[in-house]
Amino acid sequence: MTDEHKEKIIELRKIGIGYRSIAAALDLSRDKVRNFCKAQGIDGYGAEIKKKKEDYIYSKEFCKNFGTRINEKPTGGRPKAYCSQKCKRKWEENHPTTYQRVCYYCRKEFESRVSQANFCSTKCYIRDRFWRKEDVEEVVRCLEEGTSMPNAPGWIRNLIMGIEEKETDGM
Repeated sequence: MTDEHKEKIIELRKIGIGYRSIAAALDLSRDKVRNFCKAQGIDGYGAEIKKKKEDYIYSKEFCKNFGTRINEKPTGGRPKAYCSQKCKRKWEENHPTTYQRVCYYCRKEFESRVSQANFCSTKCYIRDRFWRKEDVEEVVRCLEEGTSMPNAPGWIRNLIMGIEEKETDGM
């Protein structure tokens, strides 16, 4: 039985379809379907399952990815949403969350999986962090000529434009 079969069985049981009908639709034996449903806690008459549909969907006892029952001991804290770390990684791989960001150094727009990413690449981070002498000379030259400054770090831009950064006291 494949993962697709398992997902389809769970989906069909939620709407109240019986073992025999599911088995015929998926070309499986009725016993395989019934045993899988028992293991998942969705066994019984189809009409009863249909009534419990909302309870099953929003239950914290089932894995968000596969719908399998999570063997969680009652403890304090946040309830588990996945049956394992491997399952969580697979879910995040299939359902990525991306954020639209603007690089603090080169001002290019980029997508990131991290909500607070400031740089589009390691190169931009290093150039911003370790400002080189050649870059300072280029900025001074641009200021003297009155032209725009390509690739100046954010703190230099803010300094020239008169924007004060919030000072944080380390003590």
